[in-house]
Amino acid sequence: MGSIKHVRNLLAAAACLALPAAARAQYETPVNPPDPAAQLAEMIALYDSVCLRAFPNDEAAARDMATRGAVPMSDAEVRSLLRDDPGRGWNVAGRTARFRVTIEGPPFHACGVRTMAAAAFPDMAPYRALAARFEAGGAYRSFGPQSMVVDNVDSTAAGERRDDRGRTESLMVFLGTPVAKLRDAAHSAVEIRFVHQIYAPH
Repeated sequence: MGSIKHVRNLLAAAACLALPAAARAQYETPVNPPDPAAQLAEMIALYDSVCLRAFPNDEAAARDMATRGAVPMSDAEVRSLLRDDPGRGWNVAGRTARFRVTIEGPPFHACGVRTMAAAAFPDMAPYRALAARFEAGGAYRSFGPQSMVVDNVDSTAAGERRDDRGRTESLMVFLGTPVAKLRDAAHSAVEIRFVHQIYAPH
């Protein structure tokens, strides 16, 4: 249940970041949108390396970021994404898009990769294949989609989770977009986020 509650908290936090003026800037439609398959492939490779292989070893994740030449986020940037939760983050200038990687501190220990795209990826089969490989034999159960609208941002989350010796481990996909009244040809981008979360209550 902790993971589900945190999904709702994450949705609310993500939505609260985007007041109308900020939302319009964040969700500006890319002028030259990359090939969706190429952007998804790059995002998957980054997520696999940092959030599925290095994480939950935070220092290993930080080393991965350093080898990529990622730029550490300022405290203000981290707060804008994680709100009051402890953590750190990096900006990654990818081949197809800009990516942002965050590590959130316990008790909700999470590694996330997010990017802006012209639209939600039309074919998520490569992501589902990665998640299936990671989750194989782990008794994961699907949940969602769960949706929330706060401050003109419509956010949706879905994924899989398992209970393991008192802790909950989840893989989640989040989509965020302005509500219909704020979407137009110039402001129709979608924030896509992949999250690997481990919740271990004390």
